[in-house]
Amino acid sequence: MTGSSAFDEAGGWPAILGRIGSGSDLDRDQAHAVMSEILRGDATAAQIGALLMGLAVKGESTGEMAGFVESMLAASEPLSIPEDALDIVGTGGSPHRRTHAVNASTMACIVAGAAGAVVCKHGNRRASSTSGSFDFLEALGIDITIAPADLERCVAEIGVGFAFARSFHPAMRFAGPVRAELGVPTVFNTLGPLAHPGRIKRQLVGVATEEKAAAVAAVLAQLGSHRAWVVTGAGGLDEVSTSGPSIIFDVSQAGIERLTVDLEDVGVDRVELSQVAGGSPADNVAIFERLIDGETGPHRDLVAINAGAGLVVAGLADDLKQGFALANEAIDSGEAKRKLERLRGFKAQVAAD
Repeated sequence: MTGSSAFDEAGGWPAILGRIGSGSDLDRDQAHAVMSEILRGDATAAQIGALLMGLAVKGESTGEMAGFVESMLAASEPLSIPEDALDIVGTGGSPHRRTHAVNASTMACIVAGAAGAVVCKHGNRRASSTSGSFDFLEALGIDITIAPADLERCVAEIGVGFAFARSFHPAMRFAGPVRAELGVPTVFNTLGPLAHPGRIKRQLVGVATEEKAAAVAAVLAQLGSHRAWVVTGAGGLDEVSTSGPSIIFDVSQAGIERLTVDLEDVGVDRVELSQVAGGSPADNVAIFERLIDGETGPHRDLVAINAGAGLVVAGLADDLKQGFALANEAIDSGEAKRKLERLRGFKAQVAAD
């Protein structure tokens, strides 16, 4: 049962907020109905803010997140992409990244695409960091306002594309101002990667805490993921870390397996978090252009290890060590730089056609 009838039967906003405020979970249908109220524009800013902060204090349940995702997908613009397409995405929430964000997952998407994966990244502008994925892409010279049909063509022809959440989830405009005003990570940071408009089934999802990573893995399994790695890195990073071990929840048709990745197993030097700091979108562009031009060092290792993890999820590498090697090969061969130039030129190519 979904929609306003389920919402009314749940008692409306007073009952919903009272339930969350007391520490109780919504069931999947109630969560679907609440999100539908928001996406129809029937919720006030105060109601949305209370819901988001109440969930942040209580902690979102698997059923709540699954219901939210299903409601978001029902309201999203359709997108047809290859069944084996991959997304590499961080959910945010890392304290370090709020002031020194490096767009490692977005950079890793381009590198993984250069190594042979079909990639379609879903993301947004910044909400609680210094540089959101689509702020970075725009600064990089990639068209982020691409129409759905052109995005499908971009993925088909170039092997990499970027689905701007604001274009594919227009109803999210009702929650956007509240998220921005709150200025802290909310459940929407987690929902974004889960509500990919292409209903993607292969994902590398970075989450800032192990507890939340386990929850996201459970949601992906419930939603029918073919293969996903949900990772939390040392230092509370929402990506595979080069500052220490990373915990990975490997989601497959066989279930969920918890793994630990040690840098020694991959052949990566351990670094301090300050050595992989980012900053503004322009800072991140400079970092990425240097590394695809061949610069070695901590930033390249961070991007390559995350691209390598994506290649494992895509089925193109047997393990993280092989994936890391393939990612570095894609950089050293110049393929990553060529992939970026094709993405930069795609808007002009569509216009010319």
